[in-house]
Amino acid sequence: MRTNKNSILWVIVVVSLFPLVLWLLAPAAQPRFSTGGAILASFGQMFGLVGVVLFAINLLLSARLRFFEARMNGLNNVYIQHSLIGQIAFILLLFHPLLLISKYATSVREAASFLWLSSDWSINWGILALGCMIALIVLTLYLRPRYDIWKWTHKFLGGAFFLAALHIWLIPSDTSRYLPLKAYVLAFVALGLIAFVYRSVLGRFLIQKHRYRVTRVMHLNNEVTELQMEPENERLVYGPGQFVFLNFIDHTIGFESHPFSLTSSPNDKHISVSIKDLGDYTSKIHELAPGILAEVEGPFGRFSYEHLGRAAQTWIAGGIGITPFISMVRSLTPESGYTVDLFYCVKNKEEAVYLDMLTAAAAALNNVLRIIPFFSDEQGRITADLIQKASGNVIEKDILICAPPPMIHALKDQFASIGANREHIYSEEFSL
Repeated sequence: MRTNKNSILWVIVVVSLFPLVLWLLAPAAQPRFSTGGAILASFGQMFGLVGVVLFAINLLLSARLRFFEARMNGLNNVYIQHSLIGQIAFILLLFHPLLLISKYATSVREAASFLWLSSDWSINWGILALGCMIALIVLTLYLRPRYDIWKWTHKFLGGAFFLAALHIWLIPSDTSRYLPLKAYVLAFVALGLIAFVYRSVLGRFLIQKHRYRVTRVMHLNNEVTELQMEPENERLVYGPGQFVFLNFIDHTIGFESHPFSLTSSPNDKHISVSIKDLGDYTSKIHELAPGILAEVEGPFGRFSYEHLGRAAQTWIAGGIGITPFISMVRSLTPESGYTVDLFYCVKNKEEAVYLDMLTAAAAALNNVLRIIPFFSDEQGRITADLIQKASGNVIEKDILICAPPPMIHALKDQFASIGANREHIYSEEFSL
């Protein structure tokens, strides 16, 4: 599952730094490193070049392209890198004008005017782009709006990038004067804008979705609802452990799309998902009724026993993180050759909505599967040592974890401390 992840990250590093090579080859209007001000301004230019290429790559990563999912071991990993690269790009682009001030401003007043709108629109587009980015980052990191509002405002990042593209196109600089550098940067700008338009503007027309109809709504407890859906046309083909983006065509719950793990077997004609009430959108799921139409995009993800090299495996589910494992359990057969210990970690038995089904499946699978429920209200937090005692030598097994991020990170560190190779620990994160 990890064979290509590092290689694609190195490709991203190389292509984002390559414009610096072209920038050094470009004829400079003035010496670049002759004075302190020139040095700071040069770093400002370099930060801008790398930042805009990373911004473009980030838009490519956000487009849910199969190319990146296959090479980065699943969409979950793509989104993790998307978040990290976005933060780096933002920091670089923030320092781009701040470092240029040292060259173009000789007083506080000139510095302030340099960062404010003027009659020069080649500069104004860059200022507006940066202002839009800052507003969106503050909104995302500090104000934390509802998901639907966040998703709507996130689309303005593409608009900010378009303004930055106008700035790059129009402003007199080494980039505009040196054709290879200009072509390289603008090629990435074009790719980023195409990815944004494909996903955010024309996605409803260009992206294939399967249409399903809700046929059964089951309330597994006060917080978890399982939906079963039958295809209206061509059925979805997927593997165990994968997830989809699902939106319902219903005014009551809204039309926004959210990711949910599939709990049905890939051999079933229907698909099913189990959704926990975590607030806002998910709190309305229990209001759905049979007959409502749904659009399904996917499948996505590579979190599955099928992609691992070892037949002996330990699976760890935290709360609603059980859902991808339900699909995996339903796809196992007595002849599969796997031996699996599944730790089902919840607060208490009332939260273990799939425990009876899992226990019955384990009995039918002839020692392929062992279910180990873990109730934190009675037993405290689960640890790698406890798992090691119950499951045997986990160092020799592949380990799959689906849980809230803090639980995943803690267990990964604990497994590493007892000698487990991180290359054999696979995770699927979700946020509460």
